[in-house]
Amino acid sequence: MVLSETYGLRGYDAIQLAVGRVVNNISIANGLPPITFVSADNELNAAVVSEELMIENHNSHP
Repeated sequence: MVLSETYGLRGYDAIQLAVGRVVNNISIANGLPPITFVSADNELNAAVVSEELMIENHNSHP
């Protein structure tokens, strides 16, 4: 709920971001590289960047 309110995200986008944060923390804690979020949604991508997660926007490639 906090992520939805903070970034103005829709419900499922906020859930994606929350899960991404948790999985990223688990990955790093276990000596694995950080995750790369893949999304074409500009609002979600901005929130991902604000949360300091890596992002790949597949619409930015020809």
